[in-house]
Amino acid sequence: MDQQSAIEEIALIRRVMEESRRFTFDNGKYYLTWGVLITAAIFAEYGAILTGKESFSVWIWVISIGLGWLISMIMGMREPSKPDGWPIGAKLIGLIWVSSGVSMTIIGFVAPYSGALHAWAICPAIATVMGGAYTISSLVYRMKWVTMVGVAWWVGGLVMFEVRGIETLPIFGGMMIFFQIVPAIAFYTIWKRELAKANSR
Repeated sequence: MDQQSAIEEIALIRRVMEESRRFTFDNGKYYLTWGVLITAAIFAEYGAILTGKESFSVWIWVISIGLGWLISMIMGMREPSKPDGWPIGAKLIGLIWVSSGVSMTIIGFVAPYSGALHAWAICPAIATVMGGAYTISSLVYRMKWVTMVGVAWWVGGLVMFEVRGIETLPIFGGMMIFFQIVPAIAFYTIWKRELAKANSR
């Protein structure tokens, strides 16, 4: 009886994860939104430092991060509801990225303001959080390339911790393009394919 119960529980878990995987295939809009905003902010910050206009730095980040959260909330409110509610996997993905986003916001604003973190260390610190978020998300997506994106963020973080200085900015900007915007395009492609399959049934 115990063995039968275990088999049933395993089957239930598999079904839940498969349903979660199908519903979790988003169109990459959150990844793309944040990727574009942060990439633009990174290079704007780099330009401000090079031209001696560091006074604009705070506003660059307040506007970009504020827009990111505002757009994300608007998109979240416009998400179509599911009759039986969102599956566990989809909720998990949301929780991973919201919690990671809050952590990165604290690292970006509170840590340097308090003096606990050098300004140049913000990018590598955030890169390590990104690595964790992508790696954990890959468990739900069940796609190896998402894990590799997470590893790439960790490696980039280690490199930036060694580089130090304002040179971390263009490195981080490049990473945002290749490891955030490009994955967003990949998610969109997968989403379109899954949508086409669902509509053809």
